[in-house]
Amino acid sequence: MTISFGRFTPERWLLLASLCINVALGAYIGAQWLRPQWTPPHAGMPMRLIERVASRLPPADADILWRNFNAKQVTLQPLQRDYVAALRTTLNLAAKPELDKPALRAAVENARDKRSKVGDAMIDTFVETLEQISPEGRRQLAGRLFR
Repeated sequence: MTISFGRFTPERWLLLASLCINVALGAYIGAQWLRPQWTPPHAGMPMRLIERVASRLPPADADILWRNFNAKQVTLQPLQRDYVAALRTTLNLAAKPELDKPALRAAVENARDKRSKVGDAMIDTFVETLEQISPEGRRQLAGRLFR
């Protein structure tokens, strides 16, 4: 049994192209609809920072850094969530048609305070790591920071 669809005329090619475009558009809209609320691009900064620093260390020292970072996750994750929420609040206030300058200033200061707490937790992680890694690792890390 053979099924024949006939010749592909320009109209049929256009219909096929239109169907493909509609499927792609539908998939994009569906993905956007199901995607969680927008997160600022650098909100995952602690993880990226650890990745960058770990790549500059000898493997044994990088393992120590990752172990210390993972141990701090219980503390760091709520701080990071609070910072992202404060940043979203700030951006929402900035996007309103009528700018409430005192509320915006308070929101910016709140976001800065939240970011500072994340930074303090990261500093604790690095100080703890620097106490534990090899002198070679510390030299290697310090030498690359200014290049």
